[in-house]
Amino acid sequence: MCVPPGFWDRPAVTKAVRARDARTVLHLLHHSAPHLTHEALAAMCGVDQSTITRALNGRGLTRPDVAVRALNRLGALPTPIDSTIQARTPSPGSQWRARLDADAAHTRAQVRSLLDQDPPHQVLDTLETDVDHLCRIYVHTPLVDLYPQISARRRDALTLLGSLSRPDQSQRAHTAAARLVGLQAHAAMDTGSYTTAIGHAQAARALADRTGDPALRAWVWALHSLIAYWDRRPADAQRAAENGLTHQVTDSNLARLHALRARAAAAQGDTGTARAAIGGATEHAGHEALPGVLGFPTGKVHTYASTALLALDSLSDRRRSIAHAERAIALYGAGADRSVGDLLAARLDVATAHLRDHDADGALEQIQLVTAVPPGHRTASITRRARRLAPLLIDNHAASVRRARDLLTEFVRTPIPALGGNG
Repeated sequence: MCVPPGFWDRPAVTKAVRARDARTVLHLLHHSAPHLTHEALAAMCGVDQSTITRALNGRGLTRPDVAVRALNRLGALPTPIDSTIQARTPSPGSQWRARLDADAAHTRAQVRSLLDQDPPHQVLDTLETDVDHLCRIYVHTPLVDLYPQISARRRDALTLLGSLSRPDQSQRAHTAAARLVGLQAHAAMDTGSYTTAIGHAQAARALADRTGDPALRAWVWALHSLIAYWDRRPADAQRAAENGLTHQVTDSNLARLHALRARAAAAQGDTGTARAAIGGATEHAGHEALPGVLGFPTGKVHTYASTALLALDSLSDRRRSIAHAERAIALYGAGADRSVGDLLAARLDVATAHLRDHDADGALEQIQLVTAVPPGHRTASITRRARRLAPLLIDNHAASVRRARDLLTEFVRTPIPALGGNG
């Protein structure tokens, strides 16, 4: 456990150290070294883990003597405690302080050892808070920035599982671990690593099955369907969605599974099943949605309906596809936690429909917006959608078509960022 090289030389860190702002230093360190758990940071600072958790949530660590001591333990240049603080908290000699600190660290290690078979709820509270945060921001944060945090917390969750004995704690830890492994599956899929994604999804399903939670099991089946669809296995994608629908789902995953079934059926040319499934997804839109990648908000229902209808390719279906895509764009444009991937997908659906209707100007408007997005937000699925437009731009020499072709050529040429965002 160590501070990353060069950390103390950063201007923001130097400024916080001068101000004896240990809380800001902790935030910067947590961002720079996401592999450091709350427990590790507590040991490094010589404070309780609860103090670290509160500090990272914007509370606590304001007592000047504690803040200075934490900074010094982390390795900041010695920060003098001003005279007013010294008057309140007499400072013992350095040897005595070192002995006290060492003894405190030994005590914490012994207590952690005693609690290994029955960790406090606080450990799980922290883990669940981190998992919810990662799931929420996954849909709009570049994967290269996020993956190290996902990987680190997954290691923590699986390590914790081996030390649990109480059923309620085991249930919570299994849920957190399944979601984190599911996030890793999403990450692999978003970089086009479908074999790796399948392996993670299978591991997530094993964890979810042990919880018995129908919503979690449905979410994992949806993940299997999603991977199969982008791996060009629409029949498997449909079966996975239908397996998910066998569970007693009452949250937004019900709409998700119908939408996945619709998209997979449409890819196979099964018009009847696709339209019925779109109806099912629309009927169940608006159910309670968990944050980020865990939920399936109404905007996502419209995005999936748009893609399914576009695959059916009749004139009326294209009109409905555009209507659904434009509704998705409107909803995501107003949302605080909007999904960048779904917004790009909806725009590419609109562009595709316009090109099939020979409306090059309407298509170019959407293509310009899509290709302006930074590379960190591009995924394998978005790149594939963009490539599908190429055949529609052949043998047309209009200025808007040439411009669209140039933009898309450069867009698909840009490599997808390696792991360690969305789509």
